[in-house]
Amino acid sequence: MTVRIQAGKHMRNQFGSHIRNQKGLATWVKVLIGVMVIGTISIICIITASVYFFGSAMKDMMDPAKVKSTVDSIAKFEDPLPSGWKFGMGLNMFGTSVGVVTNEKEKLTITLLKLPRGGKEVTSDVIVGEYAEKGIPNYSGIEADKTAAPITVKEKGKLTVGGEEMTFVSGVSERAGKSFSQFIGSVIPKSVPSVIIIQGVCFDSETYKIDETKKLLRAIKSF
Repeated sequence: MTVRIQAGKHMRNQFGSHIRNQKGLATWVKVLIGVMVIGTISIICIITASVYFFGSAMKDMMDPAKVKSTVDSIAKFEDPLPSGWKFGMGLNMFGTSVGVVTNEKEKLTITLLKLPRGGKEVTSDVIVGEYAEKGIPNYSGIEADKTAAPITVKEKGKLTVGGEEMTFVSGVSERAGKSFSQFIGSVIPKSVPSVIIIQGVCFDSETYKIDETKKLLRAIKSF
């Protein structure tokens, strides 16, 4: 049984209510969410190409002041960040912003994406379910792995982040025969026409370090 089939089965069993609810959604909503997922993969691919072919693009993406500015356009963090965390990369492209925050000690990478928002029927529950089932490529450091890895969900819930409700799941993914842990969260802020996707990756553990992630998320003051 393939990883994708296994992930789909776990999604139906453990995150089933959100998946079943999608059946009642308008077709355009399903298409929009699909476009968002595919768009995320495309953005990661573009970042990889930019890094590979254009050294100046890499310098801009890693410049501390520009990274801070980009991340601020997605989520406003407390200054300084919690101990162990630092800004890693930032990029604005085609109306979408990408920011990376890393914790080298914990071997955690958090990627924040700000995407245009669709209609009112697009909810965080549906978005998280779709991303967890299809997977998000990882961007970490200088190179990106463009292979999306679905999540076998181990934990799901809601948190208040930056004064907004965030739906999240965490669990285990597999790529090239190696298992690792992932986190996917979604926030639809009331004040801006955007969707915020928060992806966490921990490659050295099959148990996602949710407490350390919550420490970073508590440092978000607003979106």
